[in-house]
Amino acid sequence: MSSIVAHRGQQATFPENTLEGVQEAIRCGARAVEFDVQMSADHIPVVCHDVNLLRTAGIDMDITQNRYADMQTISVGEPSRFSEQYASVTLPSLQNVINQLTDIPDVLAFVELKDESIDVFGIDNFIEPVIKQLLPIKDHCIVIADNLQALIRLKQDAGLPVGWIIHRWDEDDFRLAKQQHLDYLVINHKYFPEQQHDFSSDPWQWVIYETRNPDKAVRLFEQGAAFVETDDACQLLNRLPGYK
Repeated sequence: MSSIVAHRGQQATFPENTLEGVQEAIRCGARAVEFDVQMSADHIPVVCHDVNLLRTAGIDMDITQNRYADMQTISVGEPSRFSEQYASVTLPSLQNVINQLTDIPDVLAFVELKDESIDVFGIDNFIEPVIKQLLPIKDHCIVIADNLQALIRLKQDAGLPVGWIIHRWDEDDFRLAKQQHLDYLVINHKYFPEQQHDFSSDPWQWVIYETRNPDKAVRLFEQGAAFVETDDACQLLNRLPGYK
């Protein structure tokens, strides 16, 4: 069944990659959420898209160079977007989000591993704590990344379903995906050809990001996309209730 994915939580109206944003998306009926994972200097997986807190917190601080204990009370309420409305929203760890999702098995989690932290710590040091923390939701999570080698390691070592984020429509990438038996491919809707493509004919499921346009979402579902990501899940689900 095709589903809408809340990209970084309910990003349109809440700070991205926060417990509050994920909770709001689920409250609106989202049955799939996506969030990003970096790693602190003391090897704590942290939910944040950027490796630096400047955009979301207004503080020039590199996550990979600081302990999580020194960052966990920092407000990530995106003051440039929301002023002081979400000043009490703080930086969540991956464990915080997993705790939130453990008892909601009908909500699928797309967990994106960020390249910046993989580059700093190496694949093994990055994915080992991530695997341990994902075990409680292993039956309703999918790990996605740009880094194909990290995904191959995850699939081999943990048996988790994985999705490769690609940034082009390229037959070489498709051959690699088929050779590695990847479960999902993730792509921006702007990157594939405008001509009709039957996504359901491929040996993996497609995750297409991101749009607020209900007509665009329906067209992608009709072409066989399994998931469509949006930064405004509440609005899109309200207009397309059949895609929860």
